[in-house]
Amino acid sequence: MKVLITGANRGLGYELSRVYAEGGHEVYAGVLEAADYSELKALKEKYPELTILPMDVTNREQVIEAAKVCGELDVLINVAGILCKSDHTLAITEVDPADLMLALDVNVMGNAHVIYAFHKSIVKDGWFIDITSEGGSLQNIGTVFPAYSVSKAAENKMMGIFRKTVSDYRIYAMHPGRMNTEMGRRFAQIEASESAECIYELTTGKRQVSPDADWFIDYHGDPMEV
Repeated sequence: MKVLITGANRGLGYELSRVYAEGGHEVYAGVLEAADYSELKALKEKYPELTILPMDVTNREQVIEAAKVCGELDVLINVAGILCKSDHTLAITEVDPADLMLALDVNVMGNAHVIYAFHKSIVKDGWFIDITSEGGSLQNIGTVFPAYSVSKAAENKMMGIFRKTVSDYRIYAMHPGRMNTEMGRRFAQIEASESAECIYELTTGKRQVSPDADWFIDYHGDPMEV
């Protein structure tokens, strides 16, 4: 299979790149060039067929160029996202408007750019997975990570609309679990590698999406509350 992973610099994006490369698949790993992706460079030395691709999801033109490089894809997993540091401590009544705008730019507009550039690239019966969060569920209202949660709710809505618009391939918003990454370590329950393995099994047919699921699922393929 040919696979694109965005946000491959670290965390889940890196682990997905590793799992698919180890499985012998052709992997395009989209990275933010300004960030550290030394681990990914080391992975490429082991798997030369892995292509590191400059892809800042907030840069529409760069995303369009990435789509031209990739061509047809069997699987696209949009992992790129942000949780601002202030979101760990501030309440919605104190949230920095600049951080809210940044969360919306990366998590919502970034996903919109990926949809725009790649929606014709996915082969019939392929996969388009957007990594969102349980924090985006309107049934799951809490006080933590306010800017992030607001952006993820909008991102989930976007994926629901996308799913209703395009029916040639499988489209899902996905909660990846509470992972032990820089973003989610505070409430971590699993390692990013566990989530990556399950997602890999879903897209390779070793694991099935629950028949009760709609367009919002978790990394096991089970339904999530919208």
